[in-house]
Amino acid sequence: QRAQRDLGIDNQDVKRIALAGLCHDLGHAPFSHVFDNEFLPKVLGENFESFDWSHEKMSGRLLEQIIDTQYIDDDCISREDCRKIEDLIRSSCSDYKIQYFKENHYLREIVANGRNSIDVDKFDYLARDCYYCGVQASCDFKRVMPFVRVIDDTICFKASEIWNIYEIFHTRASLHRRVYTHKVAKAIEYMIVDAMVEANNEFEILKKCQSPKTFIELDDSILKRIEFADPADDDDNAGLRKAKSIVDRIRRRKLYKYVNEYCVPTERLPNWQKVKAEDVVGCQLKNQAHGVELKPDDIVIQNLKIDWAMKDKNPVDHVYFFQNARSSEKFHIPKEKVSTLLPEVFQERKVRLFVKDQEKFDAASIAFEEYQRRFYGVSQQVASTPPRNIPAPRSTSQVGSSRARKSLMMGTVAAANQNGGKKRKTSQITLGGIRE
Repeated sequence: QRAQRDLGIDNQDVKRIALAGLCHDLGHAPFSHVFDNEFLPKVLGENFESFDWSHEKMSGRLLEQIIDTQYIDDDCISREDCRKIEDLIRSSCSDYKIQYFKENHYLREIVANGRNSIDVDKFDYLARDCYYCGVQASCDFKRVMPFVRVIDDTICFKASEIWNIYEIFHTRASLHRRVYTHKVAKAIEYMIVDAMVEANNEFEILKKCQSPKTFIELDDSILKRIEFADPADDDDNAGLRKAKSIVDRIRRRKLYKYVNEYCVPTERLPNWQKVKAEDVVGCQLKNQAHGVELKPDDIVIQNLKIDWAMKDKNPVDHVYFFQNARSSEKFHIPKEKVSTLLPEVFQERKVRLFVKDQEKFDAASIAFEEYQRRFYGVSQQVASTPPRNIPAPRSTSQVGSSRARKSLMMGTVAAANQNGGKKRKTSQITLGGIRE
């Protein structure tokens, strides 16, 4: 507004963008993206694709409800303001048709940038999560903002800051790998999802998330409500009892166990299909797992995807740059001109296996590795999975050492018995030598 007065940005634009930034995540359900990406697909099953719901859409509906119920005057926030704010919030959604800002397109790139994913939302959560998780960010968010200009209705960045732009996406991928998809965090998330699915009929979670009036009843306290529920001992409450037992396991740290993972080869990425629990269970070898039978509900498959915010594309290819403060031309910078150390592939996929019951850990591990051999010809795991329940064979040296220690202990006891309880100076042979 101050640096480029010719853009004609007024106070109303500033107000709408500020409100969009404040309200764009109002529609997040309990446990944020876990609800969107894990709970809804599991509870809806085949109906998930046709389920018309997103947290961005709910954010817009909640904002309207707040204005209605709190009697906010039209002079402060009008109906038109609401619709424009929703445009700014949902501008990155592929299924949303923009109604406003068709001329000042650059305003839609501030809060939710669908063109290259560089927006203030990303600056906010990357800086926040790095700080609170103790992860050192490799990008300087404060340097990015002063080097921004609008050219041809597009937000552009100074060319000298291209490394900082690359580091934004590198930091995002690093956080996903080290924090957001940490194996223990995912194990707890899957348990939360299972508990919510089992308790859905009792608490009407799916039904309440569809209306802004009932949506506000949903928050992370749903776990407490499940934990302290008192279901009757009948078939109608079997789901709630199971949900309570899952929450109890979380409290006692009896978590789903991470088994192993493998990385999908680069050449397989274009035609790769998600692995299902049935695929792994179909490869179980009962004769190697002491007859333990594995069922699809005994395991959880995580089809993990980490990218640079634009699937398999390089997002910086969609970023415009300018040369200096006097420039009026925008241009792209090919990554070959930046460095030969930049990645060739901007997406990775991994398949992880979790088991719900530790007694079936080894059976799941054997089936998972057998699946890899059948599908890829070899095991894709970086390391083999140590057995948990099948006794490992003892080597000859281990057996001999054990026998020697046992004989030594028996000899010491016999010598003590011969002493008849008399106090006398003795020598004791230990693994560290002779001690008087």
